[in-house]
Amino acid sequence: MDTVWLDVSMWTGLRGNFHPFMDIACESPDPPPADAGEWQQWAGSYLAAVAQREAWQAGRYAYRAERRDDGGHPVEVLTRGQWEWSPTTTPG
Repeated sequence: MDTVWLDVSMWTGLRGNFHPFMDIACESPDPPPADAGEWQQWAGSYLAAVAQREAWQAGRYAYRAERRDDGGHPVEVLTRGQWEWSPTTTPG
């Protein structure tokens, strides 16, 4: 299975820019999205699941979905964007 990496940065208000936050290795969806818009939808859904599971703080994040070579260097950028995370309380 092909691996897609989400390179995530977090916005810091004190610095006024994004700083590296985390790299997430993901299994490529099957079938793969057809265009950048579909990749963005997939990335947003994947990030929401990770953020919920790992209790990320609310805020703005930037991401880049990419494929990497064996050395960890980007060889193809599938999409990039910014994403707003706000945890919601689930009814219980």
